[in-house]
Amino acid sequence: MKIKIGLLGLGTVGTGVYKLITSRGGHIRESTGVYPEIKKILVKNLNKPRKVKVEGLLTQNAEEILKDKEIKIIIEAIGGISPAYEYVKEALSSGKHVITANKELIAKHGEELNEIAEKNKAFLKCEASVGGAIPILHQIDRLKITDEIDFVGGIINGTTNYILTKMTTEGRSYKEALKEAQQLGYAEANPDYDVKGFDALYKLAILMRKVFNINVPVNSITRKGIDEITTQDLNYINKWGYKIKLFAWGKKVKDGIFAGVEPVLVEENNILSRINDVNNAIILRGDSFGEYVFVGKGAGELPTGDAVVADLIDILLNYNIKDNKRINFLPIRQGSFTDTFYIRLETHKENILGLKKVLKFLKEQKVSIVESSYENGTFTAIVKMKKSVETFTEKLEKITEIKTIFKVLQEDITEEVSKFEDFVEVI
Repeated sequence: MKIKIGLLGLGTVGTGVYKLITSRGGHIRESTGVYPEIKKILVKNLNKPRKVKVEGLLTQNAEEILKDKEIKIIIEAIGGISPAYEYVKEALSSGKHVITANKELIAKHGEELNEIAEKNKAFLKCEASVGGAIPILHQIDRLKITDEIDFVGGIINGTTNYILTKMTTEGRSYKEALKEAQQLGYAEANPDYDVKGFDALYKLAILMRKVFNINVPVNSITRKGIDEITTQDLNYINKWGYKIKLFAWGKKVKDGIFAGVEPVLVEENNILSRINDVNNAIILRGDSFGEYVFVGKGAGELPTGDAVVADLIDILLNYNIKDNKRINFLPIRQGSFTDTFYIRLETHKENILGLKKVLKFLKEQKVSIVESSYENGTFTAIVKMKKSVETFTEKLEKITEIKTIFKVLQEDITEEVSKFEDFVEVI
């Protein structure tokens, strides 16, 4: 038995999908009893040189695929919102199954498209939209059956992880590391989508919908990129035994969800500190299984293509663990997954009075100091707070200038925290 497939787009992801389906078709038939055959491929330019032999398959007319009754499955590899949204909506409305790697599309319109799919008894699969080759959405489906998951987070953007790896391990400046990422094809000419955290934001929204059964407006999640990380901060971070990663996270609490995309410090003995280059890692925490960390390639032609083909096999097997279709609308609240932070302050005075004013405030707020340094009027430290970070920063900004503040993902902070009486060495 054969099943006809329409492929929308033949860029990096589309090419990887085409290679895998054509090379592994026989193996897929042996496993599922169905042979997948790509009948048509939508492209912008018919004459563009290709890495694969696709003679007779190309078209510039999407309707040749969307209106073809023989084509039962659509694989969308265009990216962006339009025209991908219109194509996917039309395909699902006509009862065709859809597989997509488009994280922005699913983050912004996933709920609507899921409703259309359910109404027309079609599958909408999007494993490749998060984590590249990591089959995280499949794992969440399984774990949710027996466990309550209350935290999801991780390194989910390969481009920024590559840039930060070069900055922390080879001492490259941000501009140098970005330029290299662009030369290797990891970053676009305009890198904002990655370095300002938009890509990670869309992926986080998809993960949170899957984990928490909530529909999250992406503009309600705090987002910070890596483009403002300074060499000065990196020097202290490395000196104190940490790495910095762009971390996307969501934490469920009683009355809502805490969430964010931002640079975060991790200890060198934490597994996340060893996730380098374009690799991704995703953490799930549950009431029974404790914590799982899933690691794999987060980008690339074949890793992403592999996730698409995994969704295809699920469809061919007619396999589907039903989601809880009751989608909640819990508010995104201000909060944190940690009570430990890296801060860099300008005390305005290059003398002991400026520092003493800050130290007196920290003592009054019952803040413990894990690491610290004072140079040329700049106080840098890793601190452990008892109050909310919002309250802390609001009060601190009244007496000094906060230049940088990062969360610290730290499982066990040493009990040997510094005492305020021991600041002779700092001063």
